[in-house]
Amino acid sequence: MAVHGVWRNGFCQINGVDLSDHAREITLETSVAELPDNVHGDNTAKVRAGLENWTINVTFLQDFAASKVDATLDTAGGVGHASFNVIVGADAAAVSTTNPRYSGNAILSSYRPFGGQQGVNLEAQATFRAAGNLTRQTV
Repeated sequence: MAVHGVWRNGFCQINGVDLSDHAREITLETSVAELPDNVHGDNTAKVRAGLENWTINVTFLQDFAASKVDATLDTAGGVGHASFNVIVGADAAAVSTTNPRYSGNAILSSYRPFGGQQGVNLEAQATFRAAGNLTRQTV
């Protein structure tokens, strides 16, 4: 069994631009709506799967240069506009069965270009929400 130790080499591509070297934190969360499936006579509340949902949260070290964080997110459509492709993975090495990547079209649902106290890293936080199916790539 391959166990990932310290996470050092995550992958984050937004609208075709590799921003891995600016990403400090990458989180992918998937969930499914739970629909009630119990009827009269049941003794247990049961649920069945409804629509899938997924969200990617990324904390970047901010960079306002062309083709970097702020410009890439603005070019992708800005908050709540057109959808674009997002790809994330646990390791930037080649995609394989033991190193999958997850991709899908998303909208930028929230973006904090900067914030924080004086003397700390200038970080940007972005949340990408599902605008299409999430695909697990292994080849």
